[in-house]
Order: sequence, then C-alpha cells, then structure tokens
Amino acid sequence: MKIQQNPFGNNEKIVFPVNYDLKIILLANGRHSDNKAMIEQVFVKLGVTFLNWRHKDSGKGKYTSYTVHVRISSEILMKNLYAELRSIPGFKMAI
Repeated sequence: MKIQQNPFGNNEKIVFPVNYDLKIILLANGRHSDNKAMIEQVFVKLGVTFLNWRHKDSGKGKYTSYTVHVRISSEILMKNLYAELRSIPGFKMAI
C-alpha cells in the first residue's frame, strides 16, 4: 500500500493575501446579534474585510458557531486576529 504525503505538511506556507471561511465557536451564552457585534468589532479594529455571515447552534445547544468569509492580508494580521478573538467572552476556538 502506498501512503500519500500530506499536502498541508510543515513545509507548506500560506501565500497572502488569503480569503477563507473563518469559523468562530463561542459558548451559547448570549444573543446572536450581540455575539456577531463582538466579532465584527475585532474585524473592524484590525481592518479585516468580512462578509457572508452564518451561524449554527450545536446539537445540545451548548455552543454556537459563527462562520464568516474573511480576507487576511498578512501573517501578522492573521496572528493578531486570532489573539483578539480569544478575548471575546465565551470564546472556545477559531478555525
């Protein structure tokens, strides 16, 4: 059996600018409009372009995921974005 190499290995670099769907998972502890406003505040602060919001509650209702299409212009901006998202109350993860 032949094993294929992972195309996303350690040698792969992200080429900026990059557009992708960012998923942010929060504890389901507030209204969707409030959570969206907190996330938008981070985007505006950092100058991240965003559009096409979607949200979905987890099966048991413990978490809510917010998916939004973003454009990230540099690695520094990406690192700052994830650091700022961690400061949102109820933040669980962003992927």
